[in-house]
Amino acid sequence: MKKIISMLLVVVMMITFIVPAMASDVASEDNALAIAIKAVREKIEIPEECNIFNYYINNKGGLTSFNLEWTSDTEGKSINVSIDENNLIRRYYWYDRSTHSYEKKIPKFSEDQSREIAEKFINNLDSKLLEQYSLIKQNITYREDSEYIFSYVREANGIKYYSNDISISVNKFTGDVSNYTCNHTSKITFEDASKIISNEQAKKAFIDKLGLKLVYMIKTKDNMQTSYLAYVPKYSNKYIDGLTGEVEDVSTGRYLYDEYGFDTAAKSAVVAAAGGNINLTPEELEAVKSMSDVMSKENADKKVRGISFFGLDDSFKLANSYLSKDWRDNESFIWYLNYKKEISKDKVLYRDIQIDAKTGEIQNFGFTGSQEESTKPKKTEEEAKAICEDVLKSLMPGKYDKLKYDDSYSVAFEKKNQDYYTFRFVRMENGVECPDNYVQISYDNVIGNVSGANSNWSKNTTFEVPKNIIAVEKIYDILFDKIGYDIRYVSDYSKTENEKVWSEYEEAYNAVLGYFINTDKPSVISAKTGDILDNSGEVYIENEVLDYTDIEGLKAENEIKILTQMSIRYFDSQLKPKENLLQKDYFILLCQLNNQFYFGNKMDDETIENMYNSLIYSGIITKEEKAPTSAISREEAAKYFVRFLGYKNVAEIKGIYKSNFKDANKIDPDLLGYVCIASGLKAMNGSNGNFNPKNKMTRLEGLLSIYSYLSNK
Repeated sequence: MKKIISMLLVVVMMITFIVPAMASDVASEDNALAIAIKAVREKIEIPEECNIFNYYINNKGGLTSFNLEWTSDTEGKSINVSIDENNLIRRYYWYDRSTHSYEKKIPKFSEDQSREIAEKFINNLDSKLLEQYSLIKQNITYREDSEYIFSYVREANGIKYYSNDISISVNKFTGDVSNYTCNHTSKITFEDASKIISNEQAKKAFIDKLGLKLVYMIKTKDNMQTSYLAYVPKYSNKYIDGLTGEVEDVSTGRYLYDEYGFDTAAKSAVVAAAGGNINLTPEELEAVKSMSDVMSKENADKKVRGISFFGLDDSFKLANSYLSKDWRDNESFIWYLNYKKEISKDKVLYRDIQIDAKTGEIQNFGFTGSQEESTKPKKTEEEAKAICEDVLKSLMPGKYDKLKYDDSYSVAFEKKNQDYYTFRFVRMENGVECPDNYVQISYDNVIGNVSGANSNWSKNTTFEVPKNIIAVEKIYDILFDKIGYDIRYVSDYSKTENEKVWSEYEEAYNAVLGYFINTDKPSVISAKTGDILDNSGEVYIENEVLDYTDIEGLKAENEIKILTQMSIRYFDSQLKPKENLLQKDYFILLCQLNNQFYFGNKMDDETIENMYNSLIYSGIITKEEKAPTSAISREEAAKYFVRFLGYKNVAEIKGIYKSNFKDANKIDPDLLGYVCIASGLKAMNGSNGNFNPKNKMTRLEGLLSIYSYLSNK
């Protein structure tokens, strides 16, 4: 009895201590939430109609953040704010349904006015924050959105630290800040910059210790893949130390995954590799079946089951299969086979295999599902690599002899236990690497076997013998002079202890100095011409919209600049305002007005032809009306303007239109409706009461017709 009483007393005492402690934790959390809400309300006005409040508390990397949301149940408005335990507002998002419109309109706020609004907003959140940041000059593309976006990067000792940045968006029509993100590390030590090596010393170190390499790159055009020779950096994960001139590895601590993040992603990538393929219709399948060199599903299944490595005994059922074209080669086909083995309700094994339907060579494979795991890693990296090479030699003999291990490839994560390895092997042709063609294979070091492999391989592609190419010494000059090589701070996560938790706001212990190739431009240089190339193999063009060089002093200079900011402009550096307006040039403007056709950042004959094909297909013009280089009259301009707005059928109704222009009798009767609608929309106005329908439009008038229409919407 005494023992029972004693035990009860112990339990009572434990409850006495535990309950207050739990209550204290809850109270502490409630208090922290209250502080966060007050801090936000002190700096950001919450509209009264946003009266529904929600929140959640997040803790990553030891940093607590509060995600607060105020919404309106009837007004279509909401505000989302993320604030951390140090009262630093990291995210802000404002949505008002009534102000969201995808129609192009003349902005009410200029870019300069919007920047003032943006910086006032930031200073209101933290008066000292912007002092540590500088505005990044944007490579402004043809902008289709309703917002100005301003980006800032952190600086210390006059040197940029790109891991910390601020982005803020301001609505062009309301002047409201709509979006704000702040990636700022509070506790960080910047390495002393008083003893950095010179840029010339860093360049020499780059040439001697890192350098460029000659490679084959692959580009796709008209569903055909072709190769070209280019110079690229040997390493993407290394840099020159800003103090010592030695080679350092880029720290990957900021990109740590959770315990299963990479494993799942790597295996899923193998399965998803077929996602870009094209499913065949029944008619196409019949056509394929008539091809004697394409194996049937049954033969593909038999082929795969005959490979002992896959372990496909009778317990594995073919759950799904389909034949698809290889997107890299129109003449190739791939069988996608999915096998499934149910061991128990909670334990299912999968084998996903892709096999060339003509050659029978394995293209990709992946193993997923619950399997037996050991308590510790089984193989060293070299042992795992040797096993992977043996598998590739067995399964992909046609590729294996052309493969070279890529020691520059690095998966962006670190694990001390090395429970997962991924190796990449690149294709070699004429003694030159082709990094776009590779085989990547993964080894699960906990389960103890190869878990998947995927290949990217161009067929029927010729590789020109590297002759008459530019010497690499000259390419270095192009790299340094046209692309750039400069000093910057980079995060050093070498002291990060928790390697299984990815932290969105993880504090970097140090920022160290390093020299890097400028990333504003691609670092791919043609070995034949010395041109900088984009990722499609074309000559790189700056994505920057500049004002015309010949508009200074024009009466309409401001209106022209506004249209340029709205992505409505000719693809020329000069406006040439008095020259006749060609049909193709007016169509370019009208396409930009209603997003009828996407031009990208270049204009050539092929692009023009594609634009016309699109316009003819959509019924805006007919084949007979196609006359790209013809100068258009005012009444023709009215016709095309109205057609682009979708009012063709209305404009061609007979007997309902009457024009008040003095020279209405000179207007083509078939175009009278178009002229009336265009003038009614304020796109084309007369002069001294006359419309002058037969006069040729000028390039300036073409722009102003659009500006006048937009300003009167």
